[in-house]
Amino acid sequence: MSFEIQISSLDHFEQITLRESNTGNSISISTRGGLINEWLIEGSRSIINGNDFSNGWGNFEMNGFKSGKMSPFSCRLENGTFTHLDQIYTIEKFYLGEHALHGILYDAVYTIASTKINDDSASAILEYKYNGTDHGYPFPYSIQLEWLLQTNHLVSVKTTIINHHNQPIPIMDGWHPYFSLSAKVNDYKLQFKNKGKIEYNQNLLPTGKIKEDNRFNESTQIGDLHLDDCWLIDDQSPSCTIQYEKEKIIITPICNYPYLQVYTPDDRKSIAIENLSAVPNCFNNKMGLHMMKPHESWVLATSYQYFKD
Repeated sequence: MSFEIQISSLDHFEQITLRESNTGNSISISTRGGLINEWLIEGSRSIINGNDFSNGWGNFEMNGFKSGKMSPFSCRLENGTFTHLDQIYTIEKFYLGEHALHGILYDAVYTIASTKINDDSASAILEYKYNGTDHGYPFPYSIQLEWLLQTNHLVSVKTTIINHHNQPIPIMDGWHPYFSLSAKVNDYKLQFKNKGKIEYNQNLLPTGKIKEDNRFNESTQIGDLHLDDCWLIDDQSPSCTIQYEKEKIIITPICNYPYLQVYTPDDRKSIAIENLSAVPNCFNNKMGLHMMKPHESWVLATSYQYFKD
């Protein structure tokens, strides 16, 4: 077969490498966080700006949550507080300033449920059961991630969430990968169609308004723009493309990711393209919020594909 799987030990977690043997294309998945930490093209350069796990998990949060799985909420939750079924909850996990950030499972250690090799793909399924240990989110649920590497530089990830609570629970889901091409972000071109930009206040929290923004309907050079913004994507044309000269990456949400957050870090070495199921602070503003019924199974999926002309 032209695919292979390698599992290696890191500090208190493992790394799964899915590799296409005849091309050297591979992705590396960390069982801590369940995240994609490297995507090698022809065995050499990574187009994912990942984390240095050589000495363990490190300062993942302050290094930008690179590739993080954001669950049960993404981006900012105002003051870490929300009301659900007439009860007030306050998240205990990570805060940036006054607001809780990027959920509570971004550092969860998943178990490897299975791996599989076919003639045209390799895959790994990871699982984690959250038992409601954060007092600010005492609702048990499980999460399964299926990472798939196929031919033609195609990567996809499917998330399946099951509510194990006896009542409905509020939930949001997102990914936080940083993509890197052969230049600074200033030289990248960005293209996606949308149905409006989510207006933020000075704290990067949605105001509830959606504004028209067609800047990236056509491929547009980013230049010195600083982006930390969210759009409602066009469901008839949902893909987002980043391009530098003859290289491009196309991010295509497959199901239940109707929002797109784009972030350009200050070092301009990469760009975060974040598929989101709802807008930030949705536990409070309800924009896109999913209320999971007891025992409901909810599936979300997205894909990434690299091209070089």
